[in-house]
Amino acid sequence: MQELIQIFCATLGTLGFALLFRVRREHLLFATLGGALSWTAYLAVGFAGAGVFLSSLTGGAAVCLGSEMMARWRKAPANVYLIPGIVPLLPGSALYYAMEAVVNEDTEVFTAKGIEALLGAVG
Repeated sequence: MQELIQIFCATLGTLGFALLFRVRREHLLFATLGGALSWTAYLAVGFAGAGVFLSSLTGGAAVCLGSEMMARWRKAPANVYLIPGIVPLLPGSALYYAMEAVVNEDTEVFTAKGIEALLGAVG
């Protein structure tokens, strides 16, 4: 159940960024579904026991392939679907907690969260 809530929230977040990036109305639904696709792939690989890097890599690959297919089908640039769809994979919380640890001078938490943010971004 928690996974469905995460996918729903990732979809809503993608919708918000698609609106912020002024995606046209005819592309809005498919751009939003890209976020659901990327987060679903991320969770599926994460549940298989992979780390943050491989999960982010798989989620990014899924949204990239989906964006290319949508672009050809809908005759639009792939970036219309790719940029909003990749938003759920950004390592925002890990980066936030790493910066908080720097302010609090907690090197252990900074190292752990910094590596997590780096692996998520590189993936």
